[in-house]
Amino acid sequence: MRITDFIRTSVLLLVTFNVSICLAADFSESIEIPDSQWQVDTQCSTLSQATQCAISVNDGTRKEKVLDYPSAPALASYEAGVFLLTFGCGTACSATYAYKLGGTLGGPFSLVEVADSEREVVMSLSERSVRFYRMFEASDKPLYEIAPEFGGYSLLESIAETGIENHVFRVTYQGKANVEMLEYEAPPLP
Repeated sequence: MRITDFIRTSVLLLVTFNVSICLAADFSESIEIPDSQWQVDTQCSTLSQATQCAISVNDGTRKEKVLDYPSAPALASYEAGVFLLTFGCGTACSATYAYKLGGTLGGPFSLVEVADSEREVVMSLSERSVRFYRMFEASDKPLYEIAPEFGGYSLLESIAETGIENHVFRVTYQGKANVEMLEYEAPPLP
């Protein structure tokens, strides 16, 4: 067997193996949510080259369907009775949904960096501004929006740190000349 025959055979086997994996239509997975009894279950199937996944939350005794989405969530958390499910959608892109047991769904919110589940507010980043949204409000309008002057090409590149303490969101970023901080206190629930 010549080296070129070996390479051709290897490539053929590799392509066959990859095609068989790509054609696997149904799969399921679970994500354990740290520091809780909950997990997120995903059951996916492909029909006519479109993948659809049923996403649900489960604590072993109770299971609730949250939503259908084209992929499984990349991250999941649970705090103050609110689940946050984050799905990847490309470079510097994510979609986060908030869910409360009983069927209340909010979102999607793009690039959620920090959340205050107790007051039901998320901080969403964009290229030029920081937006704060109520998790379960039907409006697309933010509660508050800040468009700081930053030193990089985009706000996303300029952010050094984000956090929350006592319902106050903080973003530290590189301003035009110095490192600056902006703050926003999440309003109490109405």
